[in-house]
Amino acid sequence: MTEFILWCNENQGFASLLLSALTLLVSIIALGVSIRTAKLPYKKKLLVNTGTYISINRIGLHITVTNVGNRNVKIKNIGFLLSGNNVYINSHTLFDSQVVLTPGGTTSQYYDVDDFRKAIKGTNTSENTMIKAFVEDTEGKKYKKILVEDRKFIKKIVRVKDICK
Repeated sequence: MTEFILWCNENQGFASLLLSALTLLVSIIALGVSIRTAKLPYKKKLLVNTGTYISINRIGLHITVTNVGNRNVKIKNIGFLLSGNNVYINSHTLFDSQVVLTPGGTTSQYYDVDDFRKAIKGTNTSENTMIKAFVEDTEGKKYKKILVEDRKFIKKIVRVKDICK
C-alpha cells in the first residue's frame, strides 16, 4: 500500500487523470438530472378507469379519464374498442367527451347497456374478443385498458337489468 501511495506522489499526471475522470462523471450525472427536470413540466399521462353503474332507470358501463400528468391534455375520443379498429362512442354525449383536462382533472362517459349491445351486434366480434376502454387525445396518443375478455360480461349485466325492472 505504501508503494502505491509513493507511486501516486511521484506521478502527478495520475492525480490529474483521476480528478478529470471524476469531474466528467459528475458532469454527466448533472446533465441527465437537468434534462429530466426540464421535461417534467411537459409530462403527459392519462389514467383510464372502467366499471359499471346502476341508476334508477339505467344500467351500464362507464369510462373515467384522469389527467395525472403535469400539463393540460385535450381529449378527442372516449369509447370502447371492439374488434379490430371499431370504436364505439356514445353518440348522445359525443361533444361532451371532447374536453380539456387540467392536471388532476377528470371526465367520465356513461354507456347504456342496450346501446352497447346493439353496437356489438353490428360488428364482427367473437366470444373471445377483448373489449377495451379507449381514449385518444388530440395529439394522437391512444390509451387503452382491458374492460372484459368476452361478451358474457355484457350478457350478465343485461340479466341484472331485467331483474331490476
